[in-house]
Amino acid sequence: MKTRTKVQFLAVAWTMMIAIPVTVLALSATAYVTENLIQISNAITHFGQQLAKFGTDWLFASEVVGLIAGQIIILAVVAITVYSVRKESKQSE
Repeated sequence: MKTRTKVQFLAVAWTMMIAIPVTVLALSATAYVTENLIQISNAITHFGQQLAKFGTDWLFASEVVGLIAGQIIILAVVAITVYSVRKESKQSE
């Protein structure tokens, strides 16, 4: 019974530890975008013009790198979960 309570506590604790900083970051980013919208839109327009001039080869490469990084993160989460389950099952024996 103690293990279930500990797991529930850790789940809530980790959720809060992740959610609070991400929420603060999102609020800060929203405030920054609101204050600097004109400069951001000008930079995006300039970037789009330069991109159209030089081509999109490097943009495709960056997308592929992002996809691979995402897959690595997913595999890491799966590996950590499997390790945790195996460790807990060995402790319960």
